[in-house]
Amino acid sequence: MSYKVTYLPDARRGIGALTQAQRHAVMAAERGVLATRPNQVGEVIEGRGPNALRRLVLEKARVSIGYRVYEAVVHVEIVWLIGHP
Repeated sequence: MSYKVTYLPDARRGIGALTQAQRHAVMAAERGVLATRPNQVGEVIEGRGPNALRRLVLEKARVSIGYRVYEAVVHVEIVWLIGHP
């Protein structure tokens, strides 16, 4: 099963502030782990249950991705992106 991955406006603005290497890492995560097994990666940082806000840290690329998983509609929503210098 493949999840549909979308970006909220804050995340779309955030991707513009990332370096090219960071954007490539985010897009690889979008097509990879976020599309195939989003509940098995990252950590819950806010809320409970299936719609909790999760954070996936791409340490090598120095990027954090905040996202929510909506199981009922097989959808992952990227809430924010933060690039670390």
